[in-house]
Amino acid sequence: MSYRNLLITALRALSKNKMRSVLTSIGIIIGISSVIVMIGLGNSAKVEVRDKIVTFGANAISFSSKSGVTGKWIQDSDVLELKKAFYQIDKISPFDRKSGLIAIYKDKNTQTNVEGVGEAYFDIKGNKIDRGRFLSENDVITTAKVAVIGVTVENMLFEGRDPIGEIILINGVPFTVIGIMEKVGKAFGGRDFDNVVIIPYTTFNKRIMGRSYYDEIYVKAKEPDYVPQVEKLLVRYFRNKFSIPEGQPDRFEISTSEDKLKMANDISNALAILLAGIASISLFVGGVGIMNIMLVSVTERTREIGIRMAIGAKKKDIMLQFLIESVSLSMFGGLIGIGLGLGIYAAIVYFVKWPFIFTVTSILVSVLFATAVGVFFGYYPSKKAAELKPIEALKYE
Repeated sequence: MSYRNLLITALRALSKNKMRSVLTSIGIIIGISSVIVMIGLGNSAKVEVRDKIVTFGANAISFSSKSGVTGKWIQDSDVLELKKAFYQIDKISPFDRKSGLIAIYKDKNTQTNVEGVGEAYFDIKGNKIDRGRFLSENDVITTAKVAVIGVTVENMLFEGRDPIGEIILINGVPFTVIGIMEKVGKAFGGRDFDNVVIIPYTTFNKRIMGRSYYDEIYVKAKEPDYVPQVEKLLVRYFRNKFSIPEGQPDRFEISTSEDKLKMANDISNALAILLAGIASISLFVGGVGIMNIMLVSVTERTREIGIRMAIGAKKKDIMLQFLIESVSLSMFGGLIGIGLGLGIYAAIVYFVKWPFIFTVTSILVSVLFATAVGVFFGYYPSKKAAELKPIEALKYE
């Protein structure tokens, strides 16, 4: 019998029990849709992670003292020395932050994070300005009382009014708003990058903290390949500065954009593996359902199998027919599962505001899974049908 006739025969057999065929495919539908959602969310999460990591800055390195370590760590002389000594460093900026400060504008106030930075900070971090301007070198040198604010602070204090040129109070100190940053968004941990007031680090130290040093610096390497070198140079420089003996642990912490990206990708991959496990269970359950129904079908059609064998059908033909039925059920569920999965995936990314990333790979993987499930779980019932003896099959009632 030709493959075309086998396919037609198999489809006719399935169409006689439409409801049973549909119910049998539900497990495959759920499994395949899970695969589609899993792959889609994994791709979207990776893109979202990269976008979040970009807020750390390309080729950027953060150097800071460890929690609990006290002392005058980093000073202006260190910044000058580092830029002078190491050609691999493109830009460098001091950084300090104090959370939970109250920003006041007329009768409105909001709790925010205040950051003290140098003029190079915005370039290192890759921040963009929406209106106004960033801090300048002159602002830093003159300890100017100027501020660049995030859109969250703008919305809380000004409610549609243009903040440029307006005065806000922080710790009783008046700051003139000179710029509003473009919206950055929130971190996965929930921190709002737009709830921030950025001022010169010199002003921050003098007016907010009352000190002349800072605990952290941001460094930008000239090239991506320089990042590991700069990391080692910073370690060497500060170990020498603070006379840390050989073999003693560092008293500072260093993180790079690559470190953060690797950590985030590890988390994304772990979640993807978890989702893959769930999808695999769904596919396994669906496959068992197909096997069960195919075994029932073999029992119900024993006499039909006997008649076909009596008129010349070979074992190969009988086996292929039932195998095609199994694969057809699986493929039917797979196609519906692909559509359902894409719909669920689109709905999820719409509500969480992640990018929708359609890949042919996810479709091909899903079709491959569906076919494999049909073949694997359909083989035993097909083999059982092919091994029936014609005489016994004809006698079966």
